[in-house]
Amino acid sequence: MLFFQQACFFIPFLLGNFMPTQLETEMKRPAFTLLFFLLFSVFSFAQQTDTEKLKEGVDSKTFVFEARQASGARGRMIQLDPGYTLDVSSEKVVGDLPFFGRAYQSTPGADTGLKFDFSEYDYSVKDRKKGGWDVTISPKEQSDVRSVYLTIQKNGNASLRIISNSKDSMSYSGFIKE
Repeated sequence: MLFFQQACFFIPFLLGNFMPTQLETEMKRPAFTLLFFLLFSVFSFAQQTDTEKLKEGVDSKTFVFEARQASGARGRMIQLDPGYTLDVSSEKVVGDLPFFGRAYQSTPGADTGLKFDFSEYDYSVKDRKKGGWDVTISPKEQSDVRSVYLTIQKNGNASLRIISNSKDSMSYSGFIKE
């Protein structure tokens, strides 16, 4: 125990030789500050470019939403495997998404997912207050889908809500793929 107390007493004296002087510290500070601002500006520029690409895709109706989580109208929530998508293009909207919940009318033997494909639709985009966009898609032709609401954040995360004419509504969260 005595040895430990003596060693603790001498450690500050031993480390004194390895401590930088005040002059060395003041000389390094501007270099670290410059390096920090350079790295910060590079990362903010990269984020800005991705946001601009995303905005361009939303405005030109060319993006793909990939769902990672689904929740039904009655509260059930499940994690999804990759591959469930909503593909929006200027020609058509194609949805291949899972469905669970109550169906008010169905065709026996038909696939139970939310699978749709329509080429005539209304498309509107509204900017959100804190960044991002609200996209509303409404098919003009007769379809099981009444409307599609998509909320897209600047970082690419998105939430999707589909209102159906013959099934409970479904909500999905995921991201916009490049």
